[in-house]
Amino acid sequence: MALEQSPQSTCASVLAQANHRPDAVAITDGQTAISYRDLACNVVQIMDALTAADIRPDLVVGVETADRFLHLHLLLACEALGITTISLLPFEFGPPMNLGRLCDRILASQPLSGPDAGKTLVMTREWIEGTLHVPVDSHRLDALKREPNPDSLVRLIKSSGTTGVPKVMGMTHRVWQRSIQTELRLMLSKTESRPSFLCLYHFSVRGCHRRAWVSLQLGGTIHFSSADAAWRVIASGVVNFGLFITGDLEKLVRGAPSGTGPFDFHIDVIGSAVSARLRRETQRTLAASMLVTYSSNETAHVSVVDENNIGTLIPGVQVKICDAAGNPVPPGQSGLIRIKCDTMTTGYVDAPELSRKMFIDGWFQTNDFGFQPSPNELVVLGRADEVLNIAGLKVSPGQIEEEIRAIDGILDAIVIWALNTLEISVLVVAVETGPNGGRDDLAGLINPIIQRFASTYELLALAAFPRAETGKIRREAIEEAYRRSLAG
Repeated sequence: MALEQSPQSTCASVLAQANHRPDAVAITDGQTAISYRDLACNVVQIMDALTAADIRPDLVVGVETADRFLHLHLLLACEALGITTISLLPFEFGPPMNLGRLCDRILASQPLSGPDAGKTLVMTREWIEGTLHVPVDSHRLDALKREPNPDSLVRLIKSSGTTGVPKVMGMTHRVWQRSIQTELRLMLSKTESRPSFLCLYHFSVRGCHRRAWVSLQLGGTIHFSSADAAWRVIASGVVNFGLFITGDLEKLVRGAPSGTGPFDFHIDVIGSAVSARLRRETQRTLAASMLVTYSSNETAHVSVVDENNIGTLIPGVQVKICDAAGNPVPPGQSGLIRIKCDTMTTGYVDAPELSRKMFIDGWFQTNDFGFQPSPNELVVLGRADEVLNIAGLKVSPGQIEEEIRAIDGILDAIVIWALNTLEISVLVVAVETGPNGGRDDLAGLINPIIQRFASTYELLALAAFPRAETGKIRREAIEEAYRRSLAG
């Protein structure tokens, strides 16, 4: 069955499905299934509750709840009212982040303490579930048809915060809908059935939020699940596509039960480069259909990356490669990647100096290092601060880390520069071993890999890597762990 094109807004799409397929399941978490009709009614009643609480379209509202069922309802109601939202986690209300400062009001599943307590409106899942099957006049559902102002601010999104406090940027409805349309085109190229989305992540992960909204715009079903239950849900056949951060996909594939798969299932991968080995193992055990993209929170999708890690630019995306001074480098030469596209934001909230530094003459200056084999292609070597400069030779750590991860007993690896006690920069190889502490001969197995590039390095073994909510490794926390190991 061919997928129909979506209307201009997700709320209007929910209403269209409620009118034409009222009993179709919109969202489920394995315990509760919500039809499109019930979802439309719930959203309208939440809109009423927000209006009664004097939450207006000119406000920025933070949504704090780990319950994605509840979170989705609240985001849809705010979007229908023209309210700007940002999805937050509990620790982001305290220092050093203090992101509650950006919000006029906060919708939370329980009372908050601290300076943001007075802004909080508590809305529970029990309240929403109590609205199920409560009659709502059909004409009142027309509130979901509201035509949004294309230039209104619909969403504040965050960077992953892997190098410190996350950057926050605003997104208009026009840019938000364009990013959804790009996602729609990519999905239409991969599946001809109505989307049935395996949703594993919090809605503060932009890629998860966007794919959930795409599923609703196409009349699909969102299946909320935990990573622990992912294998069971995929094997049941009830889902046909899912989003995975690279590290989580690696763990899922490593834990594949013998004799399973591949399933009739499509995988989108975000977060970091996917090795050839992980691609092969994914296609052998899990899903033959796989889409790897290069993107950023500032730009959304940039390129589709093939098995050789060569990216083909998304239509409408422009790229240029520059040196440290911002001058274009000769064709084929490596340098810093700049991007221009119609799905990019234009700056950071409360950070004018950083905005001027990173958004230059209509281009976004990434911190990524790469080159263009041809005008329509892009190869990303890694973050500029991750590319290793060893004896004047720039080396991407990705290949080194992939070889180390292949060692039995190592769950993950990262190679970085860090300062030792003498403030001298040293090469540090950090490995994640799990709670058993790993094997005794790690250094002997790692030495031949590293010594092709460097004569000396420091080995840091950790039971578990510190990670951001997206699963990305927190580099500054790895550096701090290395410094602690020197002190003690």
